Amino acid sequence: MPLSLYFSPSFQRSLKVLDSVQLKAAGLILEALEVYYSTNSNLDEAKKLAPRFFYKQLRKPYFEAGVESHLRIVLKREKERRIAVLVGNHDQIRRFLANV
Repeated sequence: MPLSLYFSPSFQRSLKVLDSVQLKAAGLILEALEVYYSTNSNLDEAKKLAPRFFYKQLRKPYFEAGVESHLRIVLKREKERRIAVLVGNHDQIRRFLANV
């Protein structure tokens, strides 16, 4: 069963502060995530869309995805659902994890 991607209100708020270049990068990450989830977590398929795509577990239940080192998306795992909770840089991700 393919995984589903959802967007939290906090994720939508974090998108509002991004500039146009960052929004484009976030869109590419989201597209690669959709491919990754729709192909039952096939990293090779996602890398066809974005060659530098990565997806890794930070700590349960949080994961991180990105296509470049400066902008990342934090996702929370809930059974077959993946919920995007934040888009930001490394420092923003660290602050988020310190507060949850």
